[in-house]
This record gives sequence, structure tokens and C-alpha cells, in this order.
Amino acid sequence: MFSAIHRSLWRSFGRIDSNYELELQVAQMRKQPGYVPEDIPPPTSFGIKCHPKADQVCAELDEYFFKNWPWEDKAAGQKFLRSETNRWACLALPNARDDRIYDSVRVNTLLFLLDDVAETLSISEGKALYERLVPIALGKTQPDRNDPYEWMTYDIWKSMRATDPELTEVVWQGALLCITAQVDDARMKCPDLGSLLKHRAKEAGIA
Repeated sequence: MFSAIHRSLWRSFGRIDSNYELELQVAQMRKQPGYVPEDIPPPTSFGIKCHPKADQVCAELDEYFFKNWPWEDKAAGQKFLRSETNRWACLALPNARDDRIYDSVRVNTLLFLLDDVAETLSISEGKALYERLVPIALGKTQPDRNDPYEWMTYDIWKSMRATDPELTEVVWQGALLCITAQVDDARMKCPDLGSLLKHRAKEAGIA
């Protein structure tokens, strides 16, 4: 979904390893009724790499997001934990530096969660949300500490900039491309499938 962001994270905070897909496929298979070990795909010549601190990172950040994000209800929070979004980022960035993996995972998960929120809003409501959050992410506006969308956005981007302001700006530009496309009026005016796919590519940060 956030290809431009992941390319930026690759350059800035680690190398993306595409082989995370196999582990995700296996994880999905294990959730299917009637699963038996023989359902595992045959051995592959490609290794599966995950960040060596993935278990520690996921344990801490699963708790962080579960505790602080304004879930619609407890079931929504439990669904997030089952999705293993934080582990996905550890698989995508197996070689990230230890001092950068936490922020890399946090910003990735934050953007996915905000995308989920935007999907439930009208275009105008989505624009209003991001117009509020963009200056906060840039550190130009102080967050409302009673609003998790605001203070989590502020804290995560501030922490990244404290580590490497120049490379964080590269990641930010990829994020901005994605969120701008998500609330673009053109999204609702695509006359055909081809136009819709082109716009979706923009949302994914690859257009």
C-alpha cells in the first residue's frame, strides 16, 4: 500500500526483503479450517529474513498501539493484534539498524491505521483529518494530548527526526504522496477501471 514509503525506509532505515510474503502466506494458511502441517508450501531456495529484534519490537509496539489507539471497540483492537502489522514491517526491513527499527515500524503501522480511518470518512472529512495532522507531523503545530491521532502522529515523526532529520524528510515525502491521493476528489470521479487503477497506483506511492 505504501510502496514509496517502503522504498524510502529501505534507503533510510534498512533493506526491504521481499521474501516476507512466504511467511505471511503460511501464517494465513494456518488460520484456515482444516489446516495440517502438510499444507505448508514446499521448501524454497529463498530464505525468510526477519529483523533479529522482531519479537521484542512487536511485543512492545503491539502493546503501544493496542493501548493508545482509539479503537472502535475491543474487538477491533484484537483484530489489529491478529493482523501482526508490526511484524510485517519487521519482515519488510530485516536489516534495519537497531536504533531505527522501532520508529520504522511505528511510522509504518501509524500510516496503515490512518489509512483505515480515512477509508471510513468522506473525502471532505478525510481532507480535514489530514489537514489537521500534516502540520502536527511536521512539528509546526503542537498536538492535543487528548487526541491519539494527533499526539501519536507528533511523537512518532518527532522521534524519527531526532534520529535522522534528512532521511526522515525522504520518508515523509513518500507518506505525503500517499495520504494526499487518499483524499483526492479524483478518487470518486474515475470514469473507468483504468482510471481507477491509475489513481490507486498513486495512493500506493508508485505513480
